[in-house]
Amino acid sequence: MLQILPYTPEDHDVLAALYESVASRTFAYDYTSLVTASQFRSLVAGEDVWVLKHAGERIGFIGYFEPEHFLHSLYIDYAHHKRGYGRQALQFLLETYGCRHELKVDRINQAAMKFYSALGYEDITAPSDTHQTWQRLRSPAEILKRSPAIAVGDQASHRQ
Repeated sequence: MLQILPYTPEDHDVLAALYESVASRTFAYDYTSLVTASQFRSLVAGEDVWVLKHAGERIGFIGYFEPEHFLHSLYIDYAHHKRGYGRQALQFLLETYGCRHELKVDRINQAAMKFYSALGYEDITAPSDTHQTWQRLRSPAEILKRSPAIAVGDQASHRQ
């Protein structure tokens, strides 16, 4: 069962290492950018941070900027891909915040583009931004039916 829990300081080192591992692999095409665990704190500063856990192991995290309903980060350890956790995390956002959200995804990140497209995200990139390296996407109103396979912990003190 996937648990989605508020971030605590005890999660920091594991999530920082997970960020470095996943981002380094995901963005390997960008040789101009070095990803390090030390960047994690600034990555999620000012955001609601949620920890994805499976069988007691931290397997990923969500960084969500509530004022703009913007999903800034969804990182899941590659060993846990293709198990429905990303889908469940996105449905969690819709249910927790009660509205659709937006995100940006690098056009070159075809795995992410296919993932979001398959879930019904729509391209809302402004015509003036079509030259950008990213696309802006908006979530559908519902991603999947409420799943008993998601356990949500106490929602207090999750903001960084």
